[in-house]
Amino acid sequence: MKRRIGIDLGGTKTEIILTEENPLEVISRKRVPTGQENGYPFMVRQIAELVKDYLKSCKNSVTVGIGIPGTLNVKTGLVRNANTQCLIGKPFKKDLEEAIGQPVALENDANCFALSEALFGAAKGYDQVMGIIMGTGMGGGLVRKGHLWSGSMGIAGEFGHSTINYNGPQCWCGNKGCLEMYLSGTAAEANYLKRTGTSMKLAQIYQESLEGTNQAASETLIDLIQHFGIGIANLISCFDPDIVVIGGGVSNLPILYDQGVAAVRTHIFNDEFSTPIVPNRLGDSSGVYGAALLEEQ
Repeated sequence: MKRRIGIDLGGTKTEIILTEENPLEVISRKRVPTGQENGYPFMVRQIAELVKDYLKSCKNSVTVGIGIPGTLNVKTGLVRNANTQCLIGKPFKKDLEEAIGQPVALENDANCFALSEALFGAAKGYDQVMGIIMGTGMGGGLVRKGHLWSGSMGIAGEFGHSTINYNGPQCWCGNKGCLEMYLSGTAAEANYLKRTGTSMKLAQIYQESLEGTNQAASETLIDLIQHFGIGIANLISCFDPDIVVIGGGVSNLPILYDQGVAAVRTHIFNDEFSTPIVPNRLGDSSGVYGAALLEEQ
């Protein structure tokens, strides 16, 4: 029976799974610190060792796929736009293949999320799927009829770096007013800090807004919902997907699926709005399941 290895390379942790042909049938799973502070060679070596360890237990050929918080330049083969900045400008795919001794499929982690949710998760059965991750940052992916659509330059789905306010806050990408600066857990927490001078995690901000005891928390959530309505309506108007699946820490806020959907409806460029906007079904491991599927894309 065919086996797959999927890897989700995050900023702080890396998850690797060994699965059967169905990526949800996990044989083994490991999570380790990414260790980007130890440098690029360490990261390549650590991932290669984890993969080789799994390969030893497999008699037949095994596919290897990895999702990274960045994109691969299709012309040069070098990583770009990566939150894990030690990957930028490096031939990560090539170096991994040489270290492991076999081909490796590499994709943006949000694309992996969209793929797994389209094939096995909340968007199973839909043809045109838009996956959006709102966590530390904001990213996304597009799946059409079971296959990723990454565009001619490999940047389709980089929704977080579309500018919605050219006078807005500076983004790490170099632009100002990127959607990521308004629709991410980091953005919401920064908004609250600016209002109060006090740091608070998004889950607590949400809870205190529900309790009605913290006006700044309520205002922070109102601001998040307003930008959700504008941002998601813009994306739906551009792509008109059959369904939108939300991932990342922000996806755990129930208000996205009532107040958020209502906010989208007020901005949509149509006389009706019927696009389902739903939370993911596969949780934190959605990306690693998608990575295991990459070889067939």
